[in-house]
Amino acid sequence: MKSALEILERYKGVVEAELERHIPRKGEPHDFYASIWDLLDRGGKRFRPAMTFLACECVGGKREDALQAATAVELLHNMTLVHDDIEDKSELRRGKPCIHRIYGVPTAINAGDAMLIKVFEIANSSKLPPERCLRLVEQVANRSFQITWGQAFEFSMWNRRNFTEEDVIRLLRHKTGALTALSTESGAIAGGATQEQLEALGEFGETVGIAFQVIDDILNLTGDEKEYGKEIGGDIREGKRTLMAAHLLRTAKAADRKMFLRLLGKDRITRAEVRRAIGLYAKYGSIEYGKRQAEIYLQNASDALNRLPESDARSNLAAIAEFLVSRSF
Repeated sequence: MKSALEILERYKGVVEAELERHIPRKGEPHDFYASIWDLLDRGGKRFRPAMTFLACECVGGKREDALQAATAVELLHNMTLVHDDIEDKSELRRGKPCIHRIYGVPTAINAGDAMLIKVFEIANSSKLPPERCLRLVEQVANRSFQITWGQAFEFSMWNRRNFTEEDVIRLLRHKTGALTALSTESGAIAGGATQEQLEALGEFGETVGIAFQVIDDILNLTGDEKEYGKEIGGDIREGKRTLMAAHLLRTAKAADRKMFLRLLGKDRITRAEVRRAIGLYAKYGSIEYGKRQAEIYLQNASDALNRLPESDARSNLAAIAEFLVSRSF
């Protein structure tokens, strides 16, 4: 069996070629196109479009049936990164300064808007039967709105000193979970899935997305900055509400809880203070707790996937899910 990275590599090129077909690399004004391609050319794991292709194959479709769906999903993901980085005041994305740090906030906002418009154009350009194409566009719209709702819910949590693990899972379900669910749902739709197959693949994608994000948040505390591609401890400076932060607040002694809340979201936090906050996560077992929860969500995802008939595509989806939870970058 091929490794997850080999599986992901198999699908990368076709999506990148389709993106070029819809978005010119050069044109006027220069920064408009340059800012979009600056991010797209940084690569990334491209696991979402791979999941779209594989979900399509899982229900008997062909890879070419899912090309526009997979491309739309990947572009939607990158669009969310542009806007999220602005809203989170992030510094690094995929090992380089964020798009708004290079081109300015107005250009970055406009580039993200343009990418979102192209998402719908690409989804609608599918050669699928009209009813499937309409269903695909509707699902892209439904999940896109859910993602923006999730972002709004996250904003509402920024000023709350008390938030729970349940709050965080609700947030993850509506952001990363919704986007990953769209990856598998759009492939299922493209492949002509039954309602039962669509629901199983949607549940699989959403649950994998939650597990993926928990691991991503752990890597922000424990990863290698060069390998991870973002600043280690950046989520502490941003005040990000993570599963580990919620666990820490629930289990910490009063003095440590007070110290952590003072550090979480501190604008001019020092490296020493970041290390102190990470030390609190370690002290209360919050990182190990997060890993255990990610494993539980991975198992739930596997249970949903196993409702589909055995196939190479199903095995490859399972391999990608395992990789997303065990990765170090």
